[in-house]
Amino acid sequence: MMRLSDRFSSTFGRLFSRRNMTAWVTLILSLCIVFFMVYKLLSNQHEAAEQQFDLLTEQLSRQIHTRMVDHEKILLAAAGLMDASNKVTRQDWKRFTDRLQLSDRYPGIQGVGFSQILRPDEITELEVQIRNEGFSDFKVHPQDERQWRSAIIYLEPFSGRNLAAFGFDMFSEARRSKAMLAAATSGESRLTDRLTLVQETEGKVQAGLLMYVPVYQHGMQISNPQERLKALRGFVYSPYRMNDLMTGILGSALRSQDFEIYAGEQVDPERLLFNSHESLPQHSEPTDRSLQLDLYGQTWTLVFHRDPAFTASFEQGHNLLLWLGICISLLLFFLVSSLSQRGEQARSIARQMTEQLRQKKEALRRSEERLELAIKGSNDGLWDLDLETDKLFASPRATEMLGYSKNAPAPDNWHALIHPDSLQNTLAAIEQLLKSRRTHINAECLLLHRQGFSVPVLLRGYILRNEHGEATRISGTSMDLTERKRVDRMKVEFVSTVSHELRTPLTSIAGALGLVNGGALGEVPATMKQMLDIAHQNSLRLSHLINDLLDMDKLVAGKMNFNLQNIDLSKQIDDAISSNQSYADQHDVRLSKQTCEPIAVRADEMRVQQVLANFLSNAIKFSPAGSQVDVSCERRDQRMRISVTDSGCGIDPKFHEQIFQKFSQADSTDSRQKGGTGLGLAISKELVERMHGSIGFDSIPGAGSTFWCELPIAQAFREDDQDSDQHTPLLLVVEDEPDIALLLEQMLTSAQYNVRIASSLEEARELLRTHKFDALTLDLRLPDGSGLELLRELRQCAATQALPVVVVTATEHQGQLDFGLSFEAIDWLGKPIDQQHLLNSLSHALRSMPSRPRVLHVEDDADLRAVVAEQGRDLAEFYFAGSLAQARKSLAREHFDMVLLDISLPDGSGLELLDELHAQYPQLPVVVLSANELPAARLGQVHSVLAKSRTDSNHFLGLLSRLLTAKENQDV
Repeated sequence: MMRLSDRFSSTFGRLFSRRNMTAWVTLILSLCIVFFMVYKLLSNQHEAAEQQFDLLTEQLSRQIHTRMVDHEKILLAAAGLMDASNKVTRQDWKRFTDRLQLSDRYPGIQGVGFSQILRPDEITELEVQIRNEGFSDFKVHPQDERQWRSAIIYLEPFSGRNLAAFGFDMFSEARRSKAMLAAATSGESRLTDRLTLVQETEGKVQAGLLMYVPVYQHGMQISNPQERLKALRGFVYSPYRMNDLMTGILGSALRSQDFEIYAGEQVDPERLLFNSHESLPQHSEPTDRSLQLDLYGQTWTLVFHRDPAFTASFEQGHNLLLWLGICISLLLFFLVSSLSQRGEQARSIARQMTEQLRQKKEALRRSEERLELAIKGSNDGLWDLDLETDKLFASPRATEMLGYSKNAPAPDNWHALIHPDSLQNTLAAIEQLLKSRRTHINAECLLLHRQGFSVPVLLRGYILRNEHGEATRISGTSMDLTERKRVDRMKVEFVSTVSHELRTPLTSIAGALGLVNGGALGEVPATMKQMLDIAHQNSLRLSHLINDLLDMDKLVAGKMNFNLQNIDLSKQIDDAISSNQSYADQHDVRLSKQTCEPIAVRADEMRVQQVLANFLSNAIKFSPAGSQVDVSCERRDQRMRISVTDSGCGIDPKFHEQIFQKFSQADSTDSRQKGGTGLGLAISKELVERMHGSIGFDSIPGAGSTFWCELPIAQAFREDDQDSDQHTPLLLVVEDEPDIALLLEQMLTSAQYNVRIASSLEEARELLRTHKFDALTLDLRLPDGSGLELLRELRQCAATQALPVVVVTATEHQGQLDFGLSFEAIDWLGKPIDQQHLLNSLSHALRSMPSRPRVLHVEDDADLRAVVAEQGRDLAEFYFAGSLAQARKSLAREHFDMVLLDISLPDGSGLELLDELHAQYPQLPVVVLSANELPAARLGQVHSVLAKSRTDSNHFLGLLSRLLTAKENQDV
């Protein structure tokens, strides 16, 4: 039993051994051939199905065309009957149509009739004549005063639905009139466009058509369109109900066809003539084929859909071929595998010889390696860059840091050695360094390891310059900082852990010392109190250090939350001064606030207080007793700068580069003399930058220092309006008198309105085309026409139908009579102008206007933004941001009801903004509209995910409407 098992294991091992590679290649190639043959068979079958489908669709379209030609022949025969006699009676017409056997030979036709052309003065005579024939209720309808009138006087079969058409004036309907005039002027048969027949009196309404053949008066010339119209006697015609017509043409074959017929050259659901499967839902797959038929002045588009079962009927035999091919491939595999085993003994000998050779080469390599290690002597790499030839020489150690060796040499282009994330910054820094007069380089940069990860390296070197001061060569050393960075991370983790473990007992110690010093346990002896004070102060100092360490740890780990909102900057400064006043009193330093305009910034109130407290405490500590610390703010473009200026001795220029680094102070004695942890400014820098601001300082040795930070402006505050999202209405003043226009502008501007002025109708129309106004004032007398013309245009346009209008004119009563008094969106003011009345009218009108939802679309593709805005223009106002920076600026400045977000943006990933939106605006609906897939972990942060090129407009608009409605209800 064991021997059988060992034999099986040996055979199995040889089968999957590397030596059996030829057999596996044979198997793979044979399977590829089999799969290719199956693919070709399926392709040929698919092509045959396509050809058969095309043949069937051509046959069906010919059937329709042939039947319509037969119907034309019927009408031509009827026209011949009318031409043969000036007097064709109703009995003659019935006998003629009975002989045609319409229901048997031409199923689907609704009937054959004659419509007589009438002059207005002939209508009464015709009605009397037909009533005398026994049709007492006959009447030409509908009644209308037109040059061309007609009446259907013969229609067979004269029963059922056709009774409703008796006496109908087909010139009264535009589509019928168009086809009739085309037939009359051309002398040829004409079909109408899609319409509803007057015969649709019961049952399901079907799309209808009519075919006309003109009949002319005997003996009159009809050589041109004018003569034909003059000689026109009437029309023989046939009405068709499309479902009945197609059933009559195709019969039982209709059930096996899946197609639609549309009127015109475009596939438009509104112009659907016929659907072979009306009970089935609309097709979501693309159209398989479409054909066009030109029939008597009309174009029909036939859209055909192929049943999957139709294609499947052609796909036969490929499974048999597949399995047969697989079996043959396996037979070949085992045959080749058996043959390859015969060379096993020869290969075994070759392996032994190869192994002996490999061992000798390995011994030689180790000997060379020991020699190389002894020569190196230093762990740093050496490099030399020739700036004139752009060639880089690097020692083996320098390239070894990046994973390169003699067998895998570094690339010739030294740019490829720099990590892509820092390539642009590194090249810019090198260019700036070379343009300067410096001769030494000492900088850290990220290089790219051969395996793709980054390697932090410290570059130190000398810059060789020619007699003109131009850099020609850089030589130096490179030190791998990977281990140092790892140690730094361990230090951060250690500090964080120790800080957390120390915080609890330290709080107890500080609290206990405070209670003892406060006399909670009785009076403390003076000698003991001094020692307890020292212990208490140092415990507080250590507590501050731990808090700073924890803040820094949170910032580094990205775990600190920011609640960005619009806050009053002046109030924040007042609060910071108040909070630090007692500390200033201890050091005998005055805190002075300079004038600060009332303005709002977008920031986290608690973090702003933390930054200002750090600035103020540092300024107080380093200012001499009796001096003053000034706090001021000023506007810098779209930011506000807050500055804190002390009266100290300034900062040594040598320390400027390290001022915002962790555990850094201007002098090692500062920490001991002034107190502090060396983390305050580093934390402040991180906080300000996380709030999309910037930080810096200015210092002159011996003259004090000014530390400042800049925060983005939200919107100017007013004492009477604290709503930072308030929209300033835009008004259009249409007035040709310059003095009155200026007066109106001053009135409206003083009431916080934005104003545009137009002095003519043409100028007003142009401004209305290019701007979205909230209201307008209108003078009726203008140099190029009456203001009532513009008023009517506004009311006829859907976009401006509800626009509030205040008419300001000396002829207000005449204007009201001309336009009407009932329109509620218009107010009429006379001259001279009552300012209070004007402002009250505008305020009431604007309050009554419904506000539209606001959607921020974050997308860098301008064309896609335009398409989305056009699709959703009836649901919301769209605002755009082409980058993360613009989006953050818009969100900080304005209110939005929804955000449409793309993932791929020029300055980063939309996922960054998604995190910020989730943290700062948790109730704001976010829809991702991107070509990239959203990670599964992010799905909970958004309301929906739409894929570009795979989302139709109906789905998008439905989602937009649903989310905006839900947001509105939530706000209510």
